[in-house]
Amino acid sequence: MLKQKDECFRLLNGDNKLDVAASRIESIVLSNKAMISTQAIVLALENNVDVIFLDGYGNPIGRVWFSKMGSTALIRRKQLEASENQIGTNLVLMLIKQKLTNQRDFLKKLKYSRPGKEKLFDPSITTIENSITSLDSVNEKIDEVRGQLLGFEGSAGRAYFQCISKIMPETYQFKGRSKRPAEDPFNAVLNYCYGVLYSKVEKACILAGLDPFVGFMHTDNYNKKSLVFDLIEPFRIFAEQVSVYLFTGKKVKKDFFDIRSKSTTLNQKGKPFVIDELYKHLEESVRYRNRNVKRKHILTHEAHRMANILLEGGDGNDKWLKIKEF
Repeated sequence: MLKQKDECFRLLNGDNKLDVAASRIESIVLSNKAMISTQAIVLALENNVDVIFLDGYGNPIGRVWFSKMGSTALIRRKQLEASENQIGTNLVLMLIKQKLTNQRDFLKKLKYSRPGKEKLFDPSITTIENSITSLDSVNEKIDEVRGQLLGFEGSAGRAYFQCISKIMPETYQFKGRSKRPAEDPFNAVLNYCYGVLYSKVEKACILAGLDPFVGFMHTDNYNKKSLVFDLIEPFRIFAEQVSVYLFTGKKVKKDFFDIRSKSTTLNQKGKPFVIDELYKHLEESVRYRNRNVKRKHILTHEAHRMANILLEGGDGNDKWLKIKEF
């Protein structure tokens, strides 16, 4: 139970309690079965702390945030225009290229820490590099090449996760990606981490004045936050790194999961552990545009960068997502 005590949030767990100053909190994430008082919600709003509600799979299903979102009609108008011209295509290409580059580099890092097992990694790395090279040949509008891009991305993704599975402890090897529901513990952890990241990317969009519902790669659908699905692509690596290290580091326990015949979910013991590990990862600083920046802040920086590209009317090729390391 989360309550308000003066200018602090009070977390109650049985007879235990913990008070944390509101000024030290950036966001509150609530999974199912958690409770929060209305006074705590008001305190969050007064301190620009957004409150995020997750379903059992870790996907955001609702949120409460402060009203000063910083959006402008001009940015959204430019966003709509870009979805139908070359700017939108270029932004999509940069997003996908950064995602695949991150995944390739992560496999290389895992490869170098496992001497003698290079053959496990080389085919997947080659497949991903071929997909990255293929992106350079795309120059049509997004509506004309969406299927082609999905093909490149899908081919790289299958190779990537096949390789990841091979380095898992034998008990936790998996057949491939499974979303809702996850079919195995690895995908359950990965989906949960993705869900937390979705909420953070959505917040970054709102703060930058971008409309989460107007995407470029992902088509507009009723109640579908298309831009969030676009913008999260380069940052999926955060969730993937945490998930892989949890399993290869043998930190995951079987009693973290509720395993059924056709689905696997994190339980109330596993969810706090995974979220804590993800947040530790996001708090770490990495090199970003020649300075040290916490991973969690890169999302906000790049959302603002996208908004600036749209306002300036450039193609984004000289500015977008030149990040050497995540």
